[in-house]
Amino acid sequence: MPQPRSRYSAPHASICFLIASLASAGSLAGQEMTKPKPAETNDKKEQWIPKLRLGDDNAYLEFYGQINKGVLVYDDGGSTDTYFPVDNGNSSTRFGVRAYSLTDNNWAVGANLEWEWTPYSTTNVNQLNKGDYDWSSDLLRKAEMYVDAKEYGKFWFGQGSMASDSSAEIDLSGTSVVGYALISDMAGGPFFRQGDGTLTSIKVKDAFTDYDGVGRKLRVRYDTPSFGGFSFATSVGTQVVPETTNVTVWDMALRYDETIGDVKVSGALAFSRPGGGNSIYDGSISLLHQPTGLSLTLAAGYSDTESDDGRYGYAKLGYQTDIFEVGKTAFAVDAYFGKDIEGKGTNSDSFGVQVVQNLDYLQTELYVGARSYSYDQEIADIQDSYAVLAGARVKF
Repeated sequence: MPQPRSRYSAPHASICFLIASLASAGSLAGQEMTKPKPAETNDKKEQWIPKLRLGDDNAYLEFYGQINKGVLVYDDGGSTDTYFPVDNGNSSTRFGVRAYSLTDNNWAVGANLEWEWTPYSTTNVNQLNKGDYDWSSDLLRKAEMYVDAKEYGKFWFGQGSMASDSSAEIDLSGTSVVGYALISDMAGGPFFRQGDGTLTSIKVKDAFTDYDGVGRKLRVRYDTPSFGGFSFATSVGTQVVPETTNVTVWDMALRYDETIGDVKVSGALAFSRPGGGNSIYDGSISLLHQPTGLSLTLAAGYSDTESDDGRYGYAKLGYQTDIFEVGKTAFAVDAYFGKDIEGKGTNSDSFGVQVVQNLDYLQTELYVGARSYSYDQEIADIQDSYAVLAGARVKF
């Protein structure tokens, strides 16, 4: 789960590894530059910012990124604070470069280097650090390469997603930019306030999680080819970003992605061992009825530890429609129920609503979301909190 950002320096081994990989793939891309580019189809959508790519679909070097900023209003029951311009923790501002090449035997090789920059994130801002920007809050997200052979599967090496990453966060509602199973990303940094008016030491993100596997690590990973929409992945690795832990972690995940009639179905089940004798079980499924735009998303997770066994359930109903010519409009409502997440005998409940307007030509999503956070424990009276987040995400 997101942690407070500080100045991080990427491991030298990962950086050197990726520079060599990008250079190698870029060289392959250069060899393919003289090939004729595929003919453009008439139904290709125009975009404000064209792809920042050298090469064609068979071999390329591509720069990409997104900027996601907004305003967060948080009411802890005793005071209301506004944070602006805040970084949306649901989908951070990030920049990266990809290299890709398709070989003569239809094997694909590629590499990816990606950073995020969140000096004032919704996952970190709170009542005690309002206006305190951390301009050096850069984080290495990916420094990886892969080999993909359709008949054998995909092999990954380097810093990137473990097999279980995002297994609890599959969401076809079109509103995940402002709300999804990890509901603390919207306003995870603020502290809860007690009934007598004093702040607790418990932040929203301490009481709300989605147990989404083991995230991103320096790892080796293998994904099988897809069979009837099903695929299996497993990985083993260790954390080097933001700091080295020297703890070996491993996981496995089963995924499904298929369209059955008019319904698009995506789902995942995962098991992971993050170390310390802990086991995590999580999963999610999302169904989108494409003719009507109606969607249903469900997620759940369970963490088995020696002291506390936390668990939660999450449900979302969504609707997407074409109100405006500029792009789809998506609406959603969701609910989250957690138990023993921050500690034994605690309860964490939340209800939310989201609206997202797509601006296709501008590659932009305008969004607003509102959410309640209710945290209960046996030894203290904690007030309910409320958050509203509005902003825009621009991709290029």
